[in-house]
Amino acid sequence: MKMICLLLAFSLMSMAGARAADPVVEIHTGKHWIWYAPKDLFQQHEKDIESYYSYADNAFSYLTGAWGLVPPRKQYFLFVNPQTGGGFAAGDIQQIHAVTGKDAPGIGVAYDAFFNVANGIKGYWGYVLTTHEMVNLLTGQIVSGGWPVDWWADHVSPFPLMTAVQVEFALKPEVAIYHARQLDTPLTRMFVRLKDEFGWSLFRKAFVQAINDGVQWDLLGANPSALRTNYVAAYLQMHAPADLARYLSGVVPGYDPATVSLIIRAHERWEALPRSDPQRKELQDAFLHGDYNRVLAQP
Repeated sequence: MKMICLLLAFSLMSMAGARAADPVVEIHTGKHWIWYAPKDLFQQHEKDIESYYSYADNAFSYLTGAWGLVPPRKQYFLFVNPQTGGGFAAGDIQQIHAVTGKDAPGIGVAYDAFFNVANGIKGYWGYVLTTHEMVNLLTGQIVSGGWPVDWWADHVSPFPLMTAVQVEFALKPEVAIYHARQLDTPLTRMFVRLKDEFGWSLFRKAFVQAINDGVQWDLLGANPSALRTNYVAAYLQMHAPADLARYLSGVVPGYDPATVSLIIRAHERWEALPRSDPQRKELQDAFLHGDYNRVLAQP
């Protein structure tokens, strides 16, 4: 009898826990973002969260317009994360996937970011995290995942930071003024210089070339590695109107202008072959797997 009572008590506790769980529900469908949040949490902070709907759509439009690139999807997912602090970008947000039964690429933003005060601005981190993670998501969705973690994104995020500040200056300058104060490292200053001197065109052309070639950064060595770094640098250099060594040397870990030149020469070699030439595909595959020396070795 005691065991039965214990089992019954445990069962009742489990049922109470299940009822107490806050179900994730769709809260808004915008032009570019489908928003999901835990139901009770959203009801507590509805006014604060809904004030970001238009900003998220406008930031998406501004960013893709600046890059001149069309993402593979018209809409992504934005999850109001019940955990406090921080954000993320993911190819599939599991909390939303569990509701829809489908892949849910998008971003997550901590719920308290939408109402906490920083720098005298209510919801400061809501703008910062939404924009920053949007950049991470779209570079992965439009071009490739696996950007170098020691000088581009993820562990160190100077490119998303620089880009987010640019978007915020266009849409929310009072946020950008404070966010720009983080642009004080050698890597962030490097990206600001590249953007100021060459415009978005430098990045757009590099992205388009990588897309057309079928680049997947994860096929190019470890992350981080000198191999991956110099491939990314090579794609920037291919369409740059000036030598980028004076911007990247001594700043980007593992960067070697001589290796970048070899990678570009290898790219030119296989790309120059007629599309009907079977060797073109063979050499392109070798190149895209990091074996640029094999391409250069061909007569």
